[in-house]
Amino acid sequence: MAIERYKVIQVDSPVPDVRVFRLRPVSGDIPPYVPGQFFFLHRLDANGASILKRPYSVASAPSMAYLEFAIDMVKGQMTSQLEKIRAGDILGVEGPAGHMTYKNEQNAAFVAGGTGISPFISMLRQITEKNIQGRFVLFYSTRTRDHILFSGELKALQKKHPGIEVVITLTRETPDGWAGECGRVNREMLSRHVPTARELDWFVCGPPGMVKAIRECLVALSVDPKKLRMEGWG
Repeated sequence: MAIERYKVIQVDSPVPDVRVFRLRPVSGDIPPYVPGQFFFLHRLDANGASILKRPYSVASAPSMAYLEFAIDMVKGQMTSQLEKIRAGDILGVEGPAGHMTYKNEQNAAFVAGGTGISPFISMLRQITEKNIQGRFVLFYSTRTRDHILFSGELKALQKKHPGIEVVITLTRETPDGWAGECGRVNREMLSRHVPTARELDWFVCGPPGMVKAIRECLVALSVDPKKLRMEGWG
């Protein structure tokens, strides 16, 4: 796949330790992609050659005029470079790639850890835009209430689409007045919100340990492994 030049049009820091980047091609169009896929972001040298690359799930829906990425600033080699990026800078983009794709399934559940919500916000945006009928449950595990990515949009999507349900669980605090879940996503939590787990298609994205644990929970709930699509990062 060719590396294309993209201009960074916006950089936000909506929650601690996370940057959200929006990029548009310098020339040409964004290549077609499916919610759930990822792109490689490249740091380029002065001559436009790639000196470093990493894959990141795309958060934007395919109908949007830009690519959006929510990236955890983990002080790694690539994120240390991305911390320096500002609007107007140029990055290389290669892709799309990946097989954890949403293909308009009408009953699906999504389990996200941290910035693993990125592919699922893309999916939920498309579900809402296309008014796909069915039941869609997002389990979103994050550290604290201040770390909830896309918080306002998640509320708006639930209002726009009656089939969307968002279950947020906090792993590092139990704040006063909190009406959501607390603790890691586990078998009891999954079965309580989705008692008919075996009837849904499941998508899981987050740290490898979380992905492995959720897979074990879902298999224990009699979900057919063929109905599981998973992606680990980190």
